[in-house]
Formats: sequence, structure tokens, C-alpha cells
Amino acid sequence: MPQDYAAVNQQDGDLEQRQGPSSSSSKPTSSYLEPALKWIAEAVGSSKGENAPLINRGKGTLDLPRKTIRKIIVTVCSIVGVIFIIGAVITWAVMCNGEEPKAPPKKKLTDPEKIVVGVPSSDSVREYLRTYTSEPHLAGTDADKRQAEWTRDKFLEFGISDTKIETYYPLLNYPLEQRLAIVSGPEELRYEASLKEDIVDEDKTSSNPNATAIFHGYSKNGTALGPVVYANYGRFEDFQLLVDRGINLQGTIALMRYGGAFRGLKLRAAEQFGCIGGLVYSDPLDDGPVAKQNYDSPAKAYPEGPWRPPSSVQRGSVQYASIVTGDPTTPGWAATENAERIERDESPGMTQIPSLPLSYKDALPLLRATQSRGVCDGEDWAGGLEGIEYCSGPTEGDVYLANIVEDKITPIWNVIGRIEGNEEPDRAIILGNHRDAWVFGAVDPSSGSAAMLELVRTLGILVKKGWKPRRTIIIASWDAEEYGMVGSTEWVEDHRDWLNEEAIAYVNVDMGVGGSQFMARGCPSLRQVVYEVTREVLDPGSNNDQTIYEAWRQQTNEDTPEFGLLGSGSDFIGFISHIGISSLDFAFRGDYGVYHSNYDSFHWMEKFGDPTFKYHETLVKIWGLLALRLADDRILPLYPGDYSTELGKYVKKLPIYESFAGPLETYETFGGPYKPFFKSLKKLAKATRRFERRRGRLEGRLEDEFGNATDTELPSVIFKRMKEANERLMHFERGFIDPDGLKDRPWFKHVIYAPEIDTGYSSQVFPALAEAFKSGDTEQIGLAIQQTTSRIAAATELLKADYDGDDDEDDDDDDD
Repeated sequence: MPQDYAAVNQQDGDLEQRQGPSSSSSKPTSSYLEPALKWIAEAVGSSKGENAPLINRGKGTLDLPRKTIRKIIVTVCSIVGVIFIIGAVITWAVMCNGEEPKAPPKKKLTDPEKIVVGVPSSDSVREYLRTYTSEPHLAGTDADKRQAEWTRDKFLEFGISDTKIETYYPLLNYPLEQRLAIVSGPEELRYEASLKEDIVDEDKTSSNPNATAIFHGYSKNGTALGPVVYANYGRFEDFQLLVDRGINLQGTIALMRYGGAFRGLKLRAAEQFGCIGGLVYSDPLDDGPVAKQNYDSPAKAYPEGPWRPPSSVQRGSVQYASIVTGDPTTPGWAATENAERIERDESPGMTQIPSLPLSYKDALPLLRATQSRGVCDGEDWAGGLEGIEYCSGPTEGDVYLANIVEDKITPIWNVIGRIEGNEEPDRAIILGNHRDAWVFGAVDPSSGSAAMLELVRTLGILVKKGWKPRRTIIIASWDAEEYGMVGSTEWVEDHRDWLNEEAIAYVNVDMGVGGSQFMARGCPSLRQVVYEVTREVLDPGSNNDQTIYEAWRQQTNEDTPEFGLLGSGSDFIGFISHIGISSLDFAFRGDYGVYHSNYDSFHWMEKFGDPTFKYHETLVKIWGLLALRLADDRILPLYPGDYSTELGKYVKKLPIYESFAGPLETYETFGGPYKPFFKSLKKLAKATRRFERRRGRLEGRLEDEFGNATDTELPSVIFKRMKEANERLMHFERGFIDPDGLKDRPWFKHVIYAPEIDTGYSSQVFPALAEAFKSGDTEQIGLAIQQTTSRIAAATELLKADYDGDDDEDDDDDDD
């Protein structure tokens, strides 16, 4: 569930790419050389300089200047030095003249990595997907349990002997009765919504009588009666515009289109402005066939094209994703069978107004009823429906909304497999994908589930050949993600202490394959390993003459591919935001217009998403290589230097940067309360430079001198430094976790990244600071500066920490 929907592959954030100056003449080089050449002429051209007189006044003769032995040595050394300087300047000029930087270095594949690249089969993944999409499997249902048991059995069959189902008992809701109708006003405008998705003859599963009814997960049980007001994307600013234009929102039902913010946060905004109900529909301009002429796929609705047809509905959760994650009745602790609970309505993350999702076919009569009423000229408020003007209303007649649901505590089932590490069994890499779906879920999430099974089969082959990973690998098939990352969150809360002590990284795949465009987002420290791995795997759409890395880079025409930020919307959230575990999410995206609908089916995947299933196969290879690099590399492929670089970019997005635009090295001279914050960034930059320098030396020695040595054969000092480097790398991310959490949402504890509070899916960097600046409260700003500064300092100290109680002898290279 990583997004409501974006027809275009969107990334969280717009990080600037480092680029050198454009190609130009050699003038900069000449200006740097002129002082050196002048110094040569003056200092070494003669014993006294070029203006020394040539008459020997004692002898009355004309003498050439004489050079002493000392002067000869000085001359030679000076010439050599200048040659070195010239070479350095020329090298600098070449490197900075706009040439594209070199791609990250390729590593020679190990024998296990060759198997991970060679074994995965598109035919196998196809059959796994066929099984996962054979029936609707909403979380907590009998079908969901069947698929959990089938997944467990496949893990065991493939050789992952330590596999089990871990059961939790969260609150979930299920639809009983839904209705929407215009019940008063002009007779010609009255309407009864169908709230059904049409059968598509060529898609056999679309006629399944057990398809999930149209409803919102975690929606409020109840009814509402009132006029409808169209509120565009349902963002806070959309409602504010209506109020500013004189529209009375009290007692109305808000009609909002998907996009711009997480659906639950649309309801939160509606409730804050006095609405008594919410309707969220899919507009054809957003993920339907309107204005899709420049896309790769036909600009037609399914089944002629990949886009959303008129009756298609996007189901989804309406939990407030930026406020609370997981089971709403056990915030911060695991939803075990006998857990202490709070009431549903006590949770700050649950809506208090009833709601329904709608198709654009069912939304059209509501928009007709708002014609020429209220605000009709809102900027960017018009969608893609023909024959209407997008006016706010309110409608003349009342609309009746009924959302009768059953709230109940019910079991869900996480499937957990474990491959024990050999050298470092108490250090773990976690690989995760959720298994539950709103209906069939071919893309979301079953493409990822099928890929996970093929990865498990591949790892099982390695295990049977005698391979043991250096570190432990955990493979998790999560449940109830669609309601609000419930299965993974409860597992994280249940295993919090163990994760804090032993977890190194979490690698997530959700909507694994919906097209051919690769995307990745995660903690900056994981960027390099993603670049390395994608350079090892060929893009099946390029006739095998281009790597995934090259195709990825070409999507944005940047020097290096765009690596996005983590916000919310998938199972990485508990690991990064609650514990501080370095996390990564990746997928292949495309023209995907059937998100969370009955048509996200095996037929759609075969026809539009990945007809050959080669991108599924490719995803398995990338996932496997990432797992092996993280599990087997002697030095963890985490790079805190990249983290520090990104923080230097993020700070430029804060309002305080408008008052100060100097280089990072001079931030600490910026006066006022911000000085400690800038100083902490400078100290982190210094610590990461030092760490990366030492790490490079250590990796060089391990490769050049001890490439074939086991841990027991390593010199004790090398082993100690290797172990300490890994401890620092593992714990570095933990430093950004504040135990008290963020203001008004304490479950979210990471001070660098959090879901943007009003949109949910997108990432907010420096969230405490950003929210404080938005509030304008000087006391809150001061506390946010203190909180963020202290956690940056904590991460810096963790990167220098001594984990074995013995001072490292290689500590004499601090930056001055």
C-alpha cells in the first residue's frame, strides 16, 4: 500500500544531484597557475631574483648569477612541486568540467551471488502469482489464513526449516451494509449509487461472488445525511479555500478525489472543518484514461488499456497514517491475544465520521448536483469528467451515506522464516513483503509475494548446497498491511528489544511489479549498495544490453539515479520510524490504473503489467543480491558519509536557510538559537569523513591481504576493527531515534524522517523542525531545535563509539 495512486512514477523528495561546472575553456586553470609561475620566476630564476644586477662590482666584470648547492636543491624541489601542483589542477579541472561521474564500482560476484542471479525463473513466479490471485484474501479472513499456511508450507518445502506463523489479534473492520443516495432536492438529480464494480468478461476473476465489498478499512460505523460539498483533493488548504470563499462546511458530506494526500488524512481535514461524512472517488484525470496520450500504454480504460474504468473503486484504509500506525487499540505495544487495549474512539489515529470510496461513475451524479453552485473557479480543481463544471456546491438536496461495518478483534498471521547466520548469528537482515490484499492484489502486493517465494526457493537451493550466510536472514510475509501496516507493526513492537540489539537493515518490497520502471527509496546509507546491485542485473526490456542501473538513471536524466525518501504507506515504517533500523523499499512501477480494485488481477498483470514475468524475475535477482551483500559482506555496505551529505541538502529546505545560505562549514557561525543545530551537522560531517577514510583503509587490507582468510585467521587488530566498524554502522541509525517521539505523534521517533503530517505518504525531513516552523510557536521551535540537535549528536557519537572497551589504536587521523 505505498500510495493512493500516481500515474507517473513519483519519488518522495527532489534531491539535488551533485554536478560539476559546465565545460568551458582553460581560463580557470590559467588563473590558478599564474601565481605559481610568477613565484618560480622570482624565487628560483637566479640567486637573487630576476632583477639582480649582473655587474660584479668588486671585479668590474660581467658575471652570470651563481647557484649554490642549496639553491640547486631548492630549484629542483620547487620544479617538482610545481609539476605536481599543475597535475593536480589539471585533474581537478577535468573532474569538474561537467563530465558525468563514474558509476559505482562493480564487484566480482561471489559463487552464492551467481546462483542468486542464475536461479530465479519467470515461470515459477507466474505460478506463485496465479495462486495468490486465485481468490480475494482480505486480512483476517479464512482465505487469508489459507494463503498464510500455504506460504509457510512453501517456505518449508524450499528448505527454510525454521519457519513459523506468528499470530496477533488487532482490531479490524468488515463491511456489512453500504449505501449512498441523493434523497432530496430536484427529482432529476436524485440518484442511487451502485457501489459495485462491473464484470469484465475477459477477466474471469472479476465475477467472483466473494470479491470484497466497497468500503474503507478502519472507517467509522454509522450514517450521515446532509448536502455534499466538492473539496478537490481534500487537503487542508482545499477546505480553507472554501471557507475563505464563504462556503459553510458545517453538517456537509465532503466529496474528495484521490491524490495529494493519504485518504485517511482527507477525512481528518474534513472532520476538522465540520463535515459529518466523507466520500473519496477516483477521478479519470488521475488514474483513469484521461490525458494519458503520452504514456507508453494505450490511453484507454481496462480492459482495453491499463487505466481505471468508470465503475472501478479504490478501497483502502482511512487510518491517520502520519499519526498512528498498526493496531489502533494497542498503540506502542503488541496486539497479543490478551493484550491490554484502549477503545477504538480513544485512538488519535481513527476517523470519527463515516466514509465510502466511490468510482467516478458513482461520483458523477454528485458533481452534477453541484453545478453552478458555490465556488466554480478553484485553481487546479477540475478533473477529467466530461460534461460538468467542477463546482463546490453544496448540493441543493441531501445525500444519505450509510457505512455499516463490524469492528472486531480478530487473528492475523505473519509467516516468519529464519536462516541462521554462521559467523554473526546475533546480527540480522530482515526481508519483508505483505501478503494480504483488498481483493486479488496482483500488483499490490502479490507481485511482491510471488517474488518473495521465488527468492526463498533460491535461498533454499543455496542452503542445500551447504551455504550459510555470515549473518542471520529473516524473511517475513506480513499480514494486515492494508489496514495500516498492522502485521509488521505488531511484530516490531513485540520484538522491539531484539530488533534494537540485533537488526541491521530492513529491505521491503510491496507493489513489486506494476511495470518496467525501477524505483528505490530508503535511508541514504543504503544508496550505494542499491547502485552496486542494480549494475549487476540486466534490464529485460533492453534486449539484455543495458543494466537496471543504466535504465534507472535514464528515467530522470541525472548523473546518478534518483534515490527517494521514505515516508509512509508500507511495512518499512515500523523499522525506520519506531526503532531506527536502516530501511529500503524498491519496485518496478508503470501505468497502473487498477490500484486496490477488483481489476488488480492476474489477467491485468498478464496483459499490461508484466506479460513475460521477466521483471518479476529481475526483482528477485535484485532482492537476492541485496540480501547477500547485507548478510555476507565483511564490512556492512552502509555508508554514513552519504547520510551526512544528504542532511546538508535537507537543511536548505528549511525556512531558516532563507536567512543564511553559506556553506556547511560556516553554518556554526550563524547566530541565535540555530547555532547548536548547524554545529551538530558540521560535527557529523567530520565524523563521517573520518569514519569513511578509516573504513576504506580497512576494506583495502581485508581485500588485498586477507581475502581468503576466515575470521579466526585474521590478525586480532584487524578482526577488532572490522567488528567495531560493523557495530558503528549498525547502530548509527539508532542515534536519530528520540525515545519520547515527535510532538503529538510519539510513536514516530525518528528526527530525520517521518511521514508528512498532512499528506501521509510523502516524507518530511527534520519533521520536528518543519512542524515547529509551521506552527510559528517560538517555544516549540526551540524545543524542536534541541530535540533534533541532540539526536544528530547522538548519531555522531555512535559512529565513534567503542564497543569492546578498548581504545582503537587507529584514532590518530581526526580532521582539524
